[in-house]
Amino acid sequence: MINNHILDNAVYIYKLEINCTPSSEDIARSAYEFLKALSPSLKKRQALEKLEDFAPRVVIKPNVTVPAERNSGIITHPDFVSGMVDYFLDVGMSCEGIIVAEGGGTEESMEKHFSQSGYEEMAQRQNVRLVNLNFDESVLVHLPQAEILKDIGIARMVKDKNYFINVPKLKTHNLAVTTLCMKNLMGTIVPARARHLCSIGSEYASRANEITPNGIMLREELLCRKLCDLSLASKPDLNIIEGITGRDGTAFHHGKNIQTNLVIGGKNVVSVDAVASYLMGFDPMGIGYLKIADQRGLGVIDVTKIKVFEVSNGRIALCDNINKFMSPIPFEVLAGDKQARGIPLNKEMLARCQHIAV
Repeated sequence: MINNHILDNAVYIYKLEINCTPSSEDIARSAYEFLKALSPSLKKRQALEKLEDFAPRVVIKPNVTVPAERNSGIITHPDFVSGMVDYFLDVGMSCEGIIVAEGGGTEESMEKHFSQSGYEEMAQRQNVRLVNLNFDESVLVHLPQAEILKDIGIARMVKDKNYFINVPKLKTHNLAVTTLCMKNLMGTIVPARARHLCSIGSEYASRANEITPNGIMLREELLCRKLCDLSLASKPDLNIIEGITGRDGTAFHHGKNIQTNLVIGGKNVVSVDAVASYLMGFDPMGIGYLKIADQRGLGVIDVTKIKVFEVSNGRIALCDNINKFMSPIPFEVLAGDKQARGIPLNKEMLARCQHIAV
């Protein structure tokens, strides 16, 4: 057993123990219990300030990048975020100190996303502030060590002294393979027109499908390198993947939902994404952005070298077998033309699929 503090390079896994379709209460409870066990310290970012000046403020950034219904599996479920809000209220935070913020689509369309997905209703019910990051002030971050994004604008809301929690959905993406913590940070880029990292410049258009030394298309490699650059500029204090119901396919409206009942979190975006991708059935070394992040020393992607803990009954303990949290079936990735991509599975998932086939 360990003390309730969050190690820098560890990953924490919680499983909702139910055998039916999760209710709103189940989804909210999973977020609440995960946070309660981890007990994040909100004072860390203002440790150098006078104690009497400290007024903690939490910014929760879910994935609500398209207009989708709350139970679609495409977005971070609003009830999950509601459970997070419940936790912070119970530990003494005020409603005014809790902010739910997202940037997606165009400047104006984000309001439609919030309304259709249930976030507007959730924010009103919980009396917390809902912020469209598309209209937030941009803080220019200069990155000499970046490969492509040497200068990038990040929303002040997540760059200020707020405690920033990145809350993506467990799902796949037609180009990036998995869209988790690192890719969810795209919503923090301001202005919105600079956010489309999947687009390829005219200078590369004729070579878009060229295979790079990393074994992926050039257009995918460019996205992967941009995502690694972005992780240097937009740094969450904590990442929590909502995977109660995951989504495969293209990441949007083509694919199926897979109930995994998982919550996966930690401080390092790369290691959390590696563990989550593994539990979806993939080999992290077969995913471009993780492979490049590993090459650049941004985090560990070999799950055997990552310290993994399990959260159960309010306790945190070292995980004896990460495979017990594996998805019941592998997540399938659909390309932009809706054709399946042959993404390498990890050995455990491959063995399970072969056993089922026999």
